[in-house]
Amino acid sequence: MTRRITNSIVALVAGITVGCGGLACAQAATIEPIKSWSGRVPLDERPPLKTPVAKASDWARIWKQCRVQGPAPKVDFQKSLGLVAVRRGSVVKFMSISVEDGNLKTNVVVTPDMPDYMSCAIVLVSRTGIKKVNGNPVGQ
Repeated sequence: MTRRITNSIVALVAGITVGCGGLACAQAATIEPIKSWSGRVPLDERPPLKTPVAKASDWARIWKQCRVQGPAPKVDFQKSLGLVAVRRGSVVKFMSISVEDGNLKTNVVVTPDMPDYMSCAIVLVSRTGIKKVNGNPVGQ
C-alpha cells in the first residue's frame, strides 16, 4: 500500500513538472519601461484618469494635464502602451511592472509628504502580450 501511494505521488509530481515546466507555471515576467516622464497637476484641478493610455488623443490630454515639459512624443499605440499614476506626493514612481497571463500589474510608490500639487508618473511599455492592466481591459 505504501509503495502504491509513493509511486502515485512520484507520478503526480513528474506530471506537474513536465506539464508546467516546473512548479511555477504562471510566473510573472518583469517589464522595463521604454521611457518615463513626470509632471504635476495643481490640487484645484481634476487629475487625469489612472488608466492605460492606448490612444494618441488620450496621450496628448494626459501630457497637457500633467504639465510635462516639451511636446508629447509621438507613440505607435499598436506597439506601445502608456501607463499613468497620479498621487499627492512630491515623487511618484512605478516601482515594478510585470505581466502574467496577459495581465500587466503595476506597483506604484509615492513619497509621504503632502505638497500643494499632485505628481504624475508616466511610462511607456511594450504592448506585446498585454490584454489587461491591473485586471481591467486595455482601451482601444
